[in-house]
Amino acid sequence: MEKILQQSGVRDLLMGNEAIARGAVEAGVQLVAAYPGTPSSEITEVLMQASREAGFYVEWSTNEKVAFEVAAGASMLGGRCLVAMKNAGLNVAMDTFMTLPYGGVKGGLVVVVADDPDAHYSSNEQDTRFAAAYAEIPCFEPENQQEAKDMTREAFELSEKLSLPVFLRSVSRISHASGDVLFGDVKEEKSKLEFNKHYQMGYRWNVYGPPGAVYKHEWLHGVLPKARQFAEESQFNQTEKPAGSKTGVIATGLGGAYAREALARLGVTGETAFLKLGYVYPLPEQMVAEFAKGLDRILMVEEGDPVVENMVRSWLKEVSPNVAIKGKAYGNLFPPYGELNTDIVAAALAPEFGKQLKKDAKAAVRVDKKSLIIPRSSTLCAGCSHLGSYSALKAALAKYPETSVHIINGDIGCYEQGGYGVFAFGNPASGEDSKAYVAETPYDMLDTIYVMGSGISMAHGQSKIGYTGGKLCAVCGDSTFFHAILPALMNVVYNSSDITFLILDNRWTSMTGHQPNPNTGINSFGEECPRADIPAIVKAMGVGFVEECDAYDRENAIDVLTRALDYTGPSVVILTGECQLQKQRRVKKSLAKTYVTLNDCDGCRTCTALGCPAIKFHPEEKKSGIDTVLCVDCGLCSQVCPQKAIKVRRR
Repeated sequence: MEKILQQSGVRDLLMGNEAIARGAVEAGVQLVAAYPGTPSSEITEVLMQASREAGFYVEWSTNEKVAFEVAAGASMLGGRCLVAMKNAGLNVAMDTFMTLPYGGVKGGLVVVVADDPDAHYSSNEQDTRFAAAYAEIPCFEPENQQEAKDMTREAFELSEKLSLPVFLRSVSRISHASGDVLFGDVKEEKSKLEFNKHYQMGYRWNVYGPPGAVYKHEWLHGVLPKARQFAEESQFNQTEKPAGSKTGVIATGLGGAYAREALARLGVTGETAFLKLGYVYPLPEQMVAEFAKGLDRILMVEEGDPVVENMVRSWLKEVSPNVAIKGKAYGNLFPPYGELNTDIVAAALAPEFGKQLKKDAKAAVRVDKKSLIIPRSSTLCAGCSHLGSYSALKAALAKYPETSVHIINGDIGCYEQGGYGVFAFGNPASGEDSKAYVAETPYDMLDTIYVMGSGISMAHGQSKIGYTGGKLCAVCGDSTFFHAILPALMNVVYNSSDITFLILDNRWTSMTGHQPNPNTGINSFGEECPRADIPAIVKAMGVGFVEECDAYDRENAIDVLTRALDYTGPSVVILTGECQLQKQRRVKKSLAKTYVTLNDCDGCRTCTALGCPAIKFHPEEKKSGIDTVLCVDCGLCSQVCPQKAIKVRRR
């Protein structure tokens, strides 16, 4: 908190998300709404910590659509508002996101979306700049942390000048890397809050009201030329054009930093025209046209999809048709997937300038030692309640014939690791027949994983099309339940499918940093609030079988799940067990008391199949052991051990 509230003129090392937060503070933000999503979460967390001292409101909303609408509603009153989300979160907000620009906004509304090239934290690599162009609103893309701060501040100003939301697109390497940032002045005076439903336009905030949606779309197109003029004049669009240069590079956002370094490494900076775009939509057409004059070719460097490349190509076809353009869409300069870095950009540009890069000694070592690296993935934490849930589900499903091909549809959250396959890597199967695979560990349990809320609807579809080869299940977490499940669960009841739905209730939005949710019992500021009653909500929807059980009581959980699986129609089981990381923060913890009696252990490795990282196995002695530093004494391993060799030391 102290970082982003420092006075003007201070320099500090800020993570990109912190820089965006500081920019919002400097702009006099009055309301912030978001749903947690890596790599965007820290923007809201930092602003939340600073909000009371700085005098603005912040909340974790139940999903991104709600967050967007909260900010949009406040901006109609003239307040300066920011909404933040990750790339996939924008998909949830798209309905209102696409419609709001028709009437615009009154107070500055800044939409910050953190994209994730290389899918470090995400199920896809989607480039959300397409969405800004789709919605026809201005889009900024920072090259570094300083620009992330400055663009956020400028975005509020631009939003109010144009009466439009303004889009700020970050990427993981901006959001989660740190850079030197010079702080500016903070706008102390807050915007006045007023409401007029006919503000500058009849039925301004009613897209259906007269003069209607088409008129308001026409109004939006009337604003775009002004938005383009601001792009032509923007400080974030910069041109360097040495005399006589025939090759030009156009780079956007973080791609600008990579391109600068690559050109310097190749020694061609002084002979190459360079255009860095930070205000990328609308395209500053006159600037691009002037840049292209006298050039034979242009090389495009941008992180993500060829969004700007396609705009540049389309425009220059009209004004400079003889300029050759190479990038991701055409010319195969870069692949249209994955993440860029300076090495990749330099390697791609070197042949274009007739240069050869020196061999990277480190790269050669990496290739040479690659075979020594053991493939691994992330795992659930020691004692995670999801380990108990998956173990119980596996045992319940094992009661059915071995020929059964059960389908377990996953979702997004910590429990998605149930489909990571840490210890088993699937090979492509020939043929189209159903085939059962043994889940050796909890990390092989899930068969489908896509997005938040997708699992239950997929299970419903599998049921309604008539699948009878095995049981149909779906899982979700408590935060996802409120984010995306309610309409899907209602659809299951309304259309009556035979599926078993597991709600893994660990009380927190754990995967994105342990934010609270309506099931936690505290609000965004840690204050007590009513806790949502998930079983009551599910029963109110008309589900016939609803039971809650302790994920750490394996025998009872197996019994409940077995009865749920045998039930005809929709059945819901809520498996409870608070996130152990949060629990251990409250409970002072010494070394664990769980241990293995070696004389009783026969090396069957049933305990290791539980998937808990606190369980060790000594291959020479063929005995299991417990890492007492990681272990949280949850008791799950002692429940699965057939030899009763795992015990808890009494004190």
